[in-house]
Amino acid sequence: MKNKIDNYILYSLILFSVYCAVIIGISWDELDHLAEGNRRLKYLFSFGTYDYLDYRDRLGWEFYPGFYHTLSTFVTKMLPKKYEIETLHLINWSFSIFTIFGISKISSELFNKKVGKIVFLLCFFNPIFFGHIAINQKDMIIAFANIWSTYLILRYLKNQQIDEKRNRYVILAGLVIGFGLGVRIVFLVTLVPIIVISIIDVLFSKKIIDDKFSNKKLIVDVFKISAIGYTLMILCWPDTHQNIFVLPFKLFFESLNFEFGILFSLLNGNVYNTAETPKSYLIINFLYKLPEFILLSYLVFIYLILKNKSFFNSKFKFFNTKLILILFIIIFPNLLLLISPYKIYDGLRLFLYLIPYICIIPGLAIYYLITNYKILISKILLTTIFSLFAYYLLIFFSLTPYQYTYLNALSGDFSKAHKKFENDYWAVSIKELVNQIPSNKDLLNNVDLKLTFCGATDDNVKPYLKKIKNFQFKQVNWSTEDYDYVIMTNRLVIPNLAEGSADADNLKNIKTCFDRFKGIDIVTVSRNGLILSTLR
Repeated sequence: MKNKIDNYILYSLILFSVYCAVIIGISWDELDHLAEGNRRLKYLFSFGTYDYLDYRDRLGWEFYPGFYHTLSTFVTKMLPKKYEIETLHLINWSFSIFTIFGISKISSELFNKKVGKIVFLLCFFNPIFFGHIAINQKDMIIAFANIWSTYLILRYLKNQQIDEKRNRYVILAGLVIGFGLGVRIVFLVTLVPIIVISIIDVLFSKKIIDDKFSNKKLIVDVFKISAIGYTLMILCWPDTHQNIFVLPFKLFFESLNFEFGILFSLLNGNVYNTAETPKSYLIINFLYKLPEFILLSYLVFIYLILKNKSFFNSKFKFFNTKLILILFIIIFPNLLLLISPYKIYDGLRLFLYLIPYICIIPGLAIYYLITNYKILISKILLTTIFSLFAYYLLIFFSLTPYQYTYLNALSGDFSKAHKKFENDYWAVSIKELVNQIPSNKDLLNNVDLKLTFCGATDDNVKPYLKKIKNFQFKQVNWSTEDYDYVIMTNRLVIPNLAEGSADADNLKNIKTCFDRFKGIDIVTVSRNGLILSTLR
């Protein structure tokens, strides 16, 4: 009976996530990734004879290995083109779901299956992770590759002496690491904590590895994993094919000086230069974007460790080592911010791989409270956490399918959150916004309509506008031409010259699209009082 209930819950969650993946709109650069994937497919299927564009004219695509973009584009071609976006979303979704299963496997491996099930639910319902489940074709794959690499490394260390398992783990580890490298070379940095802990265990502590562990086999297997991963990395990277041993590294070092991403972003109401990301960036995002019951669970865990750490030591072998690994993974990116040459923006999307690990400690706290439910303090704490979780679920479902815009109560009035963060930075709500236009006769019957866009690319808006029957419009540039209406999200917009300059020392002239373009909202997309996008 219990298994039937578990399966019912699992299937219900999967169906809901599929529904969200299908109905959500095109994300910011999704069509660009498909176009680049198409170019690389043509190159590969022509065996290199296709005239692939010179990388210096392609806005940084030369720095991306592009394995996943090429693979996902290939899969989309197996279905009708009119379902291209939905197909891509479902491909992304599948890797995301496997990532959730992966963190459950890690939790089961380190602790037990009950903790694994709790962590599965916590990760699935995390608004940041769930909100990106279908629309993020880079960072979610990094998360997938990181989670499964970590799991396979742990399994390898424990079972190296069994040749059948050893060979399977080596091949799979090479493939998943290749997936990560095939998105960004810097993916390797995310594996530093598990690599460091593994080296310490192999050389000194020997708590994870088996007594028959062989360092010679390890060296051979690392070479095999590296070879498989490297092959996948360069496979769909035409810019390196003239010299596959030199150009990948040359392009990587060049990328460190390339101007990726946006210039400015909004963090808790303050505009900042992305080249000078505040060192407290991750802490601020976690503080306001993790649900209240998760934050409380961390406090409860600290209390439990101080009060009854012996429980965890008795339940889980080498608990301290395992806890250090989880904490190291979570803390390590904060240390990287001190030296990182990369721009950081768009909330936590660049750190999606952290979210599953962040769910483990709350999972341990909840496991303790369930196991010791007969104790009064455990009853009180568990009831409080479950009450906050139930309240959170109401918010979670009410944000569908834009869960990644979630902010907790510490952020203040949610309806005014557009002044604190760039909420729909993927511009995925534009689909829902444009779908409302046919119901507005004034817009539909205006044959001289002049539209401009802010905080959303042409690719986010025009595909949906073109689907509206008998709708005529002219797209204009708001900085040089007159316009009737603006379709926008609350992204920051750099002012034109007439409005003043904008640089690292003069941020006051930078406003969100909502503040830059005042007027009457004709149609809007909102959740819980917060406007995500509008036609004004």
